[in-house]
Amino acid sequence: METDVKTLALPPTLSPDGLDALSELAIVLTKVRTSIQSSSGLATGATPSTTTAAGGQQLSFKDVPGATDSLKHKLQHARAQVRALSDMDRSIEEQRQEISELEARILTQRALLERLRDDGLRFGKDGDRMDM
Repeated sequence: METDVKTLALPPTLSPDGLDALSELAIVLTKVRTSIQSSSGLATGATPSTTTAAGGQQLSFKDVPGATDSLKHKLQHARAQVRALSDMDRSIEEQRQEISELEARILTQRALLERLRDDGLRFGKDGDRMDM
């Protein structure tokens, strides 16, 4: 079973940035943390990098759902794109069977390469004798 490289490529609508939810979530949480620290007078605990990452903005808990809407949409889009990838409907057993077939094919190819190497070495030795 041969697999075309094109079938393994990500669709153009799915990019690594579209899958990066952690960065966006970290920014939202940093804004919430900044808000909590400033309201409780613990602003000294904020590091410059977290304040810079949040853009110095604060976010209350009631604003979190609105701030994470884009993240939710990004994840929904990524989920739909991943489901649309080829072979996503195959069972684990089918995937294991293909892996076994590919491993057997690799063993056959390695054996062939080893035989060709041995034949080449033998040919080289026989060629040296013929030159003398």
